[in-house]
Amino acid sequence: MEQREIMQRALGVLTLTYDGAGSEDYLRTALKSLQEGVFSYEVKVDGELNEAGAQALKQAMDQVLSQFGWFTAGLLYAFHGVAQAYENDYEDADVQEVLRQLALRLAD
Repeated sequence: MEQREIMQRALGVLTLTYDGAGSEDYLRTALKSLQEGVFSYEVKVDGELNEAGAQALKQAMDQVLSQFGWFTAGLLYAFHGVAQAYENDYEDADVQEVLRQLALRLAD
């Protein structure tokens, strides 16, 4: 997956976070969207890797991805709070339009 695609996916996740704010599992839904392609990984190793080495590598990657997942959940939670504050302070605020414009800029 290319960098631009990852950034577009991130904007999509922000949109999901904003649109799904009424549901209790909006963070889970958004993170699941990121896992499909962005958080997946493949490690290529020159030569053979024994069972213990392969298991250690998998555990390390799982730990890093878990921590990154929680970090991302915190960012999404913060975005949701900022979007709500923005809407509360400005009655003509249009968070969806801001996200749409950003997505269009990325596409260019």
